[in-house]
Amino acid sequence: MHPHCRECSKSSIARLATVVDHIMPHRGDKRLFWHRANWQPLCAPCHNSIKQRQERSK
Repeated sequence: MHPHCRECSKSSIARLATVVDHIMPHRGDKRLFWHRANWQPLCAPCHNSIKQRQERSK
């Protein structure tokens, strides 16, 4: 997995990722939880703000 946050990289910011995020929420589905294609690297600030806001709006 790439070591930099995917969201920060969109703004040309090189911040190290500290969280493995699930692109599609797994909602308890073990296969989706462990499916590597569903993982993306994020930093904690992006995961705790941008990603959480996106999931609440769905």
